[in-house]
Amino acid sequence: MKASLVRIACVVIPKGLGGVLTIALSALLMRYMGPAEFGVWAMCLLMVALADGVLGSAVDMSVVKLASSWRMQDAHRAAQVERAGVVLKAGMTAAVLLLAAVLAAPLSRALFHREDPALLLSAVATAGGVLLMRSAFLHLQLEQRFGGYATLEAAAQALRTGGVLAVVWLATPSAWLLSMAALAGTAIAVLLGAWLTRGLWSRSAAPQGRKEARGELLHSLRWILLTFAFSALLSRVDILLLTQWSDMEQVGLFAGGQIYAQIPELLGTYLAVVFAAKVAPYSADGRLAGLMRKVQPAMLVLALGTAAAAVLALQFGEHWLPAAYTRSGEVLLLLLAGTLAAMSAFPLVIPYVMFAKPTFIFKLDLLSLPLMLVAYWLAIRDHGAIGAAWVTGIGRLVKLGILHACAWHWAHQGVRVHQEPRAAQAATTPT
Repeated sequence: MKASLVRIACVVIPKGLGGVLTIALSALLMRYMGPAEFGVWAMCLLMVALADGVLGSAVDMSVVKLASSWRMQDAHRAAQVERAGVVLKAGMTAAVLLLAAVLAAPLSRALFHREDPALLLSAVATAGGVLLMRSAFLHLQLEQRFGGYATLEAAAQALRTGGVLAVVWLATPSAWLLSMAALAGTAIAVLLGAWLTRGLWSRSAAPQGRKEARGELLHSLRWILLTFAFSALLSRVDILLLTQWSDMEQVGLFAGGQIYAQIPELLGTYLAVVFAAKVAPYSADGRLAGLMRKVQPAMLVLALGTAAAAVLALQFGEHWLPAAYTRSGEVLLLLLAGTLAAMSAFPLVIPYVMFAKPTFIFKLDLLSLPLMLVAYWLAIRDHGAIGAAWVTGIGRLVKLGILHACAWHWAHQGVRVHQEPRAAQAATTPT
């Protein structure tokens, strides 16, 4: 019990500090940047979030699934799986950078409402760095090196904070200056992560099993990548459609509320670092339902408490929201319903559904997409950022409610996580 608390503390404390810093830095930047320029910066952050949500989350979840199954039978194969994940991320980053360089002018006009190729390329490079840094976090998690995890997280947060403060102190904040500071900080953090995980490369240096590990990862990744890509795009389609159907000022107002609303969801992803690795083994021996009975009520209490605190905080919104961002408070409340539901789902519900029924979330998103697009078009056309927030909040609350109900039912029915054929064979074949 004590060891588990220490592990949770090593993850939650630095991540929680990161959440506090996210709020503080965003509040600071909103005082120096108008909604339109803040909207451009929000689009840069969105590119990083999409890369992390589409490729980073999918690859890492596949690596967790495979490596955690292999570690007890073949540590070398587990290391090869991790290596394959890093190589895949690096290759995809290089490919996207090349494509962005070729199409920089039209892409920047579509995303930023201005031609700014340098800003686009710096945002893509930063996203690639975040993907590699996430692999370092994953390795430290699998190795149970939560002290190293906390060190890397604290360093990354310090670099991010220092970069923003340097821009505010030395110049007038702009999306371009902030993106360059983010790129520099991410590069340093990636180097630190590479040093902390140097043992992975020595263990996976031998080429034996590398091809098999790569094939195993790609096989596992198929539905997970498709699901995460679709879900990530759908979860951020609000701000993407605002960019196309409105102006950058509305994007900035929406982003001003979203920055605060996403904090509970981020907390859920932080807790998933500790709990996600338990899903497969607990499901295999029938203990997952018991774990859910302990974790999910606690997450519900936390969600209700957070909602009450947010409503109370907005009574004093004039003290922490600049006058130009007053309507961002309405956006925050509307988005909060969905992000609180996501917070309670990330530790156990989403990993379990992804592992046990890999196509379920994708099919659910696919069925809801036409209705969501029509709702966004009607809402954004007449109400801008507020309309987009209404659709997002209600849509996510309904979707995550369905996921909670299904996960609870399946866990109590004994539906187990599907293991990859090779991993299952290794678990049953004498060595």
